[in-house]
Amino acid sequence: MAKKGWFARLIDGPERSETYARSTLPTNRWELGWDTFKTNKGKLVGLNLLTLLFLLPTALIFVARYLLKAYDTEVLPFSQNMGVGYPMYPATAGLGAALTRNLNLMVFIAIPIAVAIAAVGFAGGFYVMRNMIWAEGVMVGSDFWKGVKQNYFVVFFSLLLYSVLMMMSVLSLNSIDIILASGNGVRWLLIASQVITYVIMGLLTIMVMFMISVGVTYKLKFRHLIRNSFLLTISLLPTNIFFVLFAAIWFILFAFGINLLTVIGVLLAIIISVSLFMLIWTDYSQWVFDKFINDKVPGAKKNRGIYKASEADEKVSDIAVIEKSKLAGRAIKPITDYDIELYELPTSFSRKDLEKLEETKEAMRRDSDKYAEEHKNDYLEAEKNIEEFMNSASDENAEEKSGVDDGEKAE
Repeated sequence: MAKKGWFARLIDGPERSETYARSTLPTNRWELGWDTFKTNKGKLVGLNLLTLLFLLPTALIFVARYLLKAYDTEVLPFSQNMGVGYPMYPATAGLGAALTRNLNLMVFIAIPIAVAIAAVGFAGGFYVMRNMIWAEGVMVGSDFWKGVKQNYFVVFFSLLLYSVLMMMSVLSLNSIDIILASGNGVRWLLIASQVITYVIMGLLTIMVMFMISVGVTYKLKFRHLIRNSFLLTISLLPTNIFFVLFAAIWFILFAFGINLLTVIGVLLAIIISVSLFMLIWTDYSQWVFDKFINDKVPGAKKNRGIYKASEADEKVSDIAVIEKSKLAGRAIKPITDYDIELYELPTSFSRKDLEKLEETKEAMRRDSDKYAEEHKNDYLEAEKNIEEFMNSASDENAEEKSGVDDGEKAE
């Protein structure tokens, strides 16, 4: 088999020949994630840049919000006095929280447009990442748009639902801030409500991640997608929290605000951080699917991309040994430069040349079968001679042993 060129391997992924040993695949999810990262660095960078392109509108909206918030903080007089004891604004309690709520409301009005664009990046990105985790050959460009075509609406409605619920949660937090600033209501009850809201927002984030990975892997009705994702979120909560934080580690570094970590976070965000997030979460979610879902889905394959020894593999190995033993007992014609020669294709060949090549190959097969048939008795005679030799050797050993035993008895 001819070796694929560098460009072909870049497009199709690692070469898989007929004699490729499945035992060389990773044996667990941690190994699979590392192997995917190690062997697809260029594709991960390309996928990261392609996905980021469709996340730019969302990023610009939040950058604009940050700038407007900073402007309000610097310009608006929340605590200045004019003279002594005469405030410029007599009633400013809750003004900052109210302005923040209005600003968030303006942001969330523009969010659906950003979500529609971001869904393109996530639909294509998670589809490509799923194929990488399954150890399939991936061509980032074409597979990305194939994933968009297959999964766009699932991802879009998942993100739209998430944005609406997050909007309600954030506006609720802003309203509680206004009440706390004005001194009304029961303080401990309002703070408890804020804590519960933050917990709900965290659960929603995990849930939408499952909705995307489940939607890319399976075909479900949207209500079933919501239900199954909610169940996976609640039932595996501690593990889910760990892997969400692990996948988002570079964004957490960026959020710290430390100069060096901020620079590192920005550089990684541009180069590979989004791809790493999708890689870690997809690898983890596929483990969840293997453990809890694939056994219940007709035709679903488990442990894709991972080598797991099974009884079927052992049977295949036994069959291969049997076939090999059969081949060893077959007469093979010596290779010569005469008799039948294989037709060589010219540099510029036609269908007629291909037909000639196939004719010579078929002639070589017939000649080999004919030679094997003519010399099959050679192997039978050799086996017979070997068997007679082994029997005679056994008889001689038996006689010698018998003679020794008789001598011992005589003594």
